[in-house]
Formats: sequence, structure tokens, C-alpha cells
Amino acid sequence: MADDTVTADALLQGRVRLYQPARGARMSLDPVLVAGFLAPPYGRFLDIGCGAGPLAFLLLARDAAATGVGVEIQPRLAALAERGRDDNGWRDRLEIVAGDVRASALANAAFDLVATNPPYRTLEMSPPSPNRERALAHHEIALRLADWVDVAARAVRPGGRVAAILPATRASELLDALGARRLAPARVRYTHPHVGAAAARVLVEAVLDGEVLAPVVEPPLVVHEADGSFTPEVRRMLGEELE
Repeated sequence: MADDTVTADALLQGRVRLYQPARGARMSLDPVLVAGFLAPPYGRFLDIGCGAGPLAFLLLARDAAATGVGVEIQPRLAALAERGRDDNGWRDRLEIVAGDVRASALANAAFDLVATNPPYRTLEMSPPSPNRERALAHHEIALRLADWVDVAARAVRPGGRVAAILPATRASELLDALGARRLAPARVRYTHPHVGAAAARVLVEAVLDGEVLAPVVEPPLVVHEADGSFTPEVRRMLGEELE
């Protein structure tokens, strides 16, 4: 890949290297929020739709004992994930699989954690980007909510965790889909762009065959201060050392 088609970016204040398309499917803050929501240890994890690898890389950085598999249907993104993995020295800790996770034998494995920042917009919510790579990453074109929840339910071990982030408007849909597959929602947290704004995202952690009667709804996570800067909690997720 030519240098002008890819950018080399830093996560966690330079501790982690990430390669991304200069134009196409680039990471948002969502993988940072998912990793910050999940308490280690992670054990052996599966990242469904890993893209260029940001969520998987953050999990590996947060837990030195964790290992995982990232599955990505878009070949260029999978190749970038491999490049970043190797550059970070994680070849022995992370396997990247290029292909459709629904057709993979990994869908019947026994992972301790299944985490995903999935395509989160339906075609009814908004038209997809004319950039095909970005459209597949952001819209439910190749992978719908029901599809990845099916995979997650088969891939996680009994008592293992499944975690995801979606638009807050789809919270009920996500909770219903998890519950219908024996994935008991245990924790829910809403994120807000700033104080007083409506929730933008919902973070959910569920347990396979768990006996959770009602999920714990955690205090809201506010992303931005009034001046547009990140709040202290988000800054910590980004790897800043605060006094």
C-alpha cells in the first residue's frame, strides 16, 4: 500500500501504533469507549469486525495477559490490522482473520470475551457513504445486529462476556436481541456528548447463561466538557496521566 493511502496513528499517547486508510473506514472514539467500559482481565477474546484493529489493540494494551482473534470482512482493513499488530509486537497474541465471521469456525469457539464496535446504522436511519469501505464499516450492509449477536452467543463460553456499543436509540433492540440468545445484560452505560445532551451511545455487557435479573445501569459517561475538550474520564481512557 502506498504511503499516501494510509496514515500511521498513535493510541494511548503513543504506546500503540495504528495504521488506517487515509480515506475510508477510520476509527472513531467508540473503540476507546468500549475498551474503557470493559474491566480486565479479558482472557481470550474475539473482536467481531475488527477493522484496522483499534479495539483489539486497546484490549491487548490494557491487559498484558490477554490474547485474541480479530475478524474483518474487508481485506484492506484486515491487512492494516495485521500490519499494526506486527508493528506493536503482538504477533503471538493476536490472530487476524480476513473473512465473514458468520462462516468462520471461530463462531463456535469458547472465548472469554466477545467485543464489537459493529456497523451500527441501519439503511433506514441514513443513506450509506458512497465510499464502499466506509459504508460497510458503518452501515448494516454485510452484517446486521441479529447476525453478530448470533455469532457472539455461539462464540462465547458459558459465563463469558459479550460487549458492544450502539447508538442509544437502539438500546432496546440490542437488549432484546441479547436476551433472546441467553445473553443476560449485566451492565448498561449511556454516553452523552456533553452535559445536558441526549444520550448518543449505549454500552452493554452481557453474560452467557447469566442469572442477571436486571442490568446495572451505570452513571452516564459525559464525553466533552463545555469547551469541547474531553472530560477527565475519557482522557484517562485515551491514556493520559492525570494528577
